[in-house]
Amino acid sequence: MVRINTILCPIDFSDFSRHAFDRAVAIAKGVDASVTALHVAPFQATPIHPYLEPRGVEAFMLSGGDRDKLMVEMKRFLAVEQPVGVPITCEVVDAPNVHQEILAQADRQKADLIVMGTHGRSGFQRLFLGSVTEKVLRTAHPPVLTVGAAVDVVPAHDFSFTRILCAVDFSNCSLAALRYGSTLAASGGATVTALHVMEWPPVAYDPLLGPATDLTGYRMAAEALGRQQLHNAIVDLELADVEEIVDAGKPHHEILRIAEERRSDLIVLGIHGRNPVGRMLFGSTAEPVVRRATCPVLTVRSEVQSASVAA
Repeated sequence: MVRINTILCPIDFSDFSRHAFDRAVAIAKGVDASVTALHVAPFQATPIHPYLEPRGVEAFMLSGGDRDKLMVEMKRFLAVEQPVGVPITCEVVDAPNVHQEILAQADRQKADLIVMGTHGRSGFQRLFLGSVTEKVLRTAHPPVLTVGAAVDVVPAHDFSFTRILCAVDFSNCSLAALRYGSTLAASGGATVTALHVMEWPPVAYDPLLGPATDLTGYRMAAEALGRQQLHNAIVDLELADVEEIVDAGKPHHEILRIAEERRSDLIVLGIHGRNPVGRMLFGSTAEPVVRRATCPVLTVRSEVQSASVAA
């Protein structure tokens, strides 16, 4: 059984993280959870002359006064003094590595969900996604909800998920994501669309066999098999009222296109394991979807069991 009791929301004082905080509060209000806003200040290390200081490098950590100032600034930035009906806690910590500290705090607090902002889709802004948010996405155990630069701001009283799109490639993680998205939809009365995208290999001339024959028939048979597999997966998971779509093309292109057509307000994706292969698979589909989506994107690992979400 999955229950969203605690939501962790990292804050870096950007508008993107502010929007993510609003979304975290909206979700918390919808599922009766609490929110912890976390700011991680990285250590600043400067070399010291070896003849004067044997340590070689000294780390400048936050003083008590600096921490208090950051806490005041954070509460002002988030406007947490305003009552929103959600328990909100603010934390300021310093650490040598921001994304590792976010993961450590998620473990300590037993966070059921991490909500983060992303910093856009091109240029320097892409570097932030790779440096912090993407690392959290690749390695976090709990589901991660990313709120991109193109996502509309929501008021803290609006749960807002009414049309959920779940991408399915029949891997364990995508089936876990489908179940998680469906139980989240049930808690808020949303509709669910399950999408399976088939990517055709390029057609090439074989000097031994000659040109490919009956390509149309092959694709029709493959699409029929895909539709049957998607339907069977939904039946096996005992899900009801799920729209089924099988499409062909580049997975991330089609996921984004269908989300736009259906006016989805949440995309749910499965994320493969934390090994090198899983990291490569993350980059091929999830990363462009996270960066370009005009709605929040929820990434789920296969370890997450999604029987229910607290309402």
